[in-house]
Amino acid sequence: MYLQGFDSGRELLKWIAIITMTVDHIGVVLYPEFNVLRFIGRLSFPLFAYLLILGMESTRNIRYYFTRLFIFALISQVPFFLAIDYGPFESLNIFFTLSFGLLFIYFFKKGSAFAFVPVVASFVLPFDYGIYGIAMMGCMYILKENTKFGVASLVLLNTLFLVPLNSQFLSIAAIPFIVLHKNGSLNITRESSERFAIPLWRKYFFYVYYPLHLALLYIIKLYFF
Repeated sequence: MYLQGFDSGRELLKWIAIITMTVDHIGVVLYPEFNVLRFIGRLSFPLFAYLLILGMESTRNIRYYFTRLFIFALISQVPFFLAIDYGPFESLNIFFTLSFGLLFIYFFKKGSAFAFVPVVASFVLPFDYGIYGIAMMGCMYILKENTKFGVASLVLLNTLFLVPLNSQFLSIAAIPFIVLHKNGSLNITRESSERFAIPLWRKYFFYVYYPLHLALLYIIKLYFF
């Protein structure tokens, strides 16, 4: 058990992100001909990027947070490339993107030149979402500080995908959910300064779910498709 102030809106965003991510991966692995599954999946990454910013604010140890993300990046890589049908290092799973995005925001907040390291890494290494993923987390940090500038930066970032008519533009559909959370409209419980005992399984659910659901999809594809 660990203590944390309960945020029902944050929990709702986590579930929306997990569900839309799963729908997206079902589309990638099992039903690539159904584009609608990929369209739905565009909501997941912006939500995870925003949740990362919230996680940075609530963590007591940023180094431990990064280590946890990076360890699960390593754990998830095998089920990731098997399920998506990539080469082992053709693409690096989303945990790598999130962990380096965390470094980018951390050093950016400190005004450190080390913030350029994850940016350069996103060009050199095959991160899932690449530089777009790092930029997305930067936009989420801006949004957390200033809603109007943050929304404008997100729309501008995703408008770049209108030219090649890439479905990634649909990521802007996640903005209303994020803004609603930021202004407190998603919370269904009263605000409280109390800290509650939260089961550890809830804290680590997504970390475990990510490689687990990819492994399951790979098994289903292997034996039933």
